[in-house]
Amino acid sequence: MRNRLRLLPLHGVWQRSKLSTLMIACFFTLNLLFLLTIAILAYRSFSDVTFTEISRARLALLNESTHRGFDFMTNMTRTAYSVVSNKEVQERLEEAPASKYDALTRRREISALLHHTLVVNNEISSIEIYSDLFNDVPYSGMDLVYPTSRLADQHWFARLKLADAVWISELESASSDALIGYAQHMFDSQGRTVGYLVIRMSQQDVLKHFADVPMAMDGQVVITDTAGRMIATVNAGPQSESGKGLPDLPWLHEHPADAYDGYEVIRQEGQSYLALYSKPSSVQWRLVQLIPTQVLLASTYKAGWMVMGLGLLILLVSVLLTYLFVSNMIRPLRKLMLDMRRLERGDFSVRAASRFTEEYAQLSYSFNHMVSRLQELIEHVHIESKAKRDAQTSLLEAQIKPHFLYNTLDMIHWRALDYNAKDISFMITQLGKLLRIGLSGGKIFIRLRDELEHARCYVRIQQERLPFSITYTEQIDPQLKGCYIPKIILQPLIENAVLHARPQQQQQELRIELTARPLAPAHGQRPGIELLLCDNGQGLKEGWSMEQATGIGIRNVHQRIGLYCGAHYGLQLANREQGGVMVTIRLPAIETEEQLQQWLEVDNR
Repeated sequence: MRNRLRLLPLHGVWQRSKLSTLMIACFFTLNLLFLLTIAILAYRSFSDVTFTEISRARLALLNESTHRGFDFMTNMTRTAYSVVSNKEVQERLEEAPASKYDALTRRREISALLHHTLVVNNEISSIEIYSDLFNDVPYSGMDLVYPTSRLADQHWFARLKLADAVWISELESASSDALIGYAQHMFDSQGRTVGYLVIRMSQQDVLKHFADVPMAMDGQVVITDTAGRMIATVNAGPQSESGKGLPDLPWLHEHPADAYDGYEVIRQEGQSYLALYSKPSSVQWRLVQLIPTQVLLASTYKAGWMVMGLGLLILLVSVLLTYLFVSNMIRPLRKLMLDMRRLERGDFSVRAASRFTEEYAQLSYSFNHMVSRLQELIEHVHIESKAKRDAQTSLLEAQIKPHFLYNTLDMIHWRALDYNAKDISFMITQLGKLLRIGLSGGKIFIRLRDELEHARCYVRIQQERLPFSITYTEQIDPQLKGCYIPKIILQPLIENAVLHARPQQQQQELRIELTARPLAPAHGQRPGIELLLCDNGQGLKEGWSMEQATGIGIRNVHQRIGLYCGAHYGLQLANREQGGVMVTIRLPAIETEEQLQQWLEVDNR
């Protein structure tokens, strides 16, 4: 029930909307949904393909950079091998010095060889040998041989003891003087450790090897080992510039020895990044590049907005064309609606003319045929109604006239037996007036003054005929006497009062009062006249209704008023509080012959 109530307002909105508005709105909505669906699907497909291709291209460049950028490692390992395998160095480290002078001499000779190597390899920042053979001799600033104890606090020294050589990183910041080193064991001919060789290069010298590498340098590029430790920053990018390091990349720690390359999308602090990692180099170092996806897909976003703008332009053009098309389609319907409104106002001369399409032509033909048939049917019904009303009126008048004439003639007959004077002449005179007004040349409506005279003639005849006294009084507004009312509506009611309200004893008096007053218009009706006919008789039986009337007088008058004036007018009978019956007659106020003619031409039922 709740869902049904929710649908009612929407149903009312649809009913109050125009067809053209609904068609344009539906077309616009469907086109908009279609455009959005196509645009979203196309953009998603295009962006996915573009993102995949860009990622693969970037990964290929990163692998090429890794392959070409780590050439410096070969130089460092070659230099280290040449120093370690140098006979002069081996001889001076083979045996312990015989004296301090011998130790001092050997150390200076080794330092000289190292200085020569440093001069020959200008990319190397420093080269050092650590050995405990010369600990008894004081060290000078020109020496490049140091005691092993200086390496004890280095984090990589423990690994060096377990391996022949290790790569070391002393990067503590992104400054250019940060160092990258290579440390190697030095053994004598018997395989004993006689010292350690450490060669270092500055980060700036290392990055020179990546200067000519074909690598897209947007984003952040760093050198890491397979354990996930950052060795050096190749390209600072927005992350390092903002003071932040490389975001935590779980795959660097989960797959430290993974020999494959790859990429993935990560989210850090509400921003999406494309993380690419190359294959490890010969020393198990790799390049890692981190690029914001919004930078990577900037051109894709631009293309997407261009596609959306073009789609909106096409949508607006289609809406304009739809409006023109719908307007041309709806125009015949609006013309047909105007014709139907003219038909509602009674204009049967209206005809629809439309040949826009076959359906509209068929609709116009059906409308014109319907109008013609309605006009024919209304004329036919009007003619039949008028004929039926005339026939019923003639029949009702034929029922009442002979009845009254027979009774009156019979009364004259018996009255003539009793009297031989003026009374008979008077009664005949009243009867003549009665007949003349009753016939009225075949007219249906007569003026109220003539109807009052007709009622007086009847009362005078009855006053002469009946053995009890009858008092008849009138209270009539003079302005109403000129109005037209159906003829012979008072006499049958007075006759009914005489027959049914007559006193039980002859000395009693029958009082009949007639009052006429105007009625104000109500509920869109015209002004009216109300006639009140009261008597002092026995009154109506309890529960009496108009359907229980057995005589033809009341039913005759009520039916004729309904036929002539309409269903809103007629008789009402009710008992009076002081005794007797009050008959209420409601009639339309027809003041002129023009109004009467218009009234008779219109079917007022």
